[in-house]
Amino acid sequence: MRFSVVFVAVSAVAALSAAVALSAGAGTTALTPIKFAPKPGWFTGAGTVHACPGVSAAKCTRVTSWASTVRWRDCPDCLPHNTVGALPAGGVAIQISLIRENPATATEAVVWPAQVRAADIVSPFEGLPSRIGVYRRFARTGSYEVYMLVAFGRAHPTAAQLALANAELRAAKLP
Repeated sequence: MRFSVVFVAVSAVAALSAAVALSAGAGTTALTPIKFAPKPGWFTGAGTVHACPGVSAAKCTRVTSWASTVRWRDCPDCLPHNTVGALPAGGVAIQISLIRENPATATEAVVWPAQVRAADIVSPFEGLPSRIGVYRRFARTGSYEVYMLVAFGRAHPTAAQLALANAELRAAKLP
C-alpha cells in the first residue's frame, strides 16, 4: 500500500511538472534554425531544436545552423575543430546558434545581421590552430539570444574574406 501511495504522488508531481512546462512554452513561437541562402561554393545545414545542455527545454532551447566554404565535419553544436582545420587560407566557416533561455543571460544586444570587423578577430582561439582567426559573439537580437562563431583560414583575414563572411551573414535569415 505504501508503495502505491508514493508512486501515485510521484506520478502526480511528474504530470504537474509536464503541464507547467507545456503551458510555459505555449505562448512562445517554435524555435527554428537560421536559413542560409544556398550559394555555389558554400555548404550549409542545420541541427535540430533541443534543450540546452544540463537544463530542461522549459528553461532553455537552442538550434544551430552553419555555412562553410568546406564540407561541415563536426556536430552542429561542437566547436568545429575538424571543419576549421580543413579550411584553406581563403576559407570561411560560420556557426550560429539561436537560443531561447528563460531568463535570458546575454547582456549585449546586436542588430541583425551582425557585422564582422577585422578588429574583432582573435587568434589563437580555444585549441584551434593558430593560423585560424575567429570572431565570436553572444548577444540578444529580437526575441533570441544568438551565439556566433565565424572562423577564417588565416589569423588575419583579408578584406575579401571579411566581405564574404559579412555577405553570408546578411543573407542568413532569422526565423
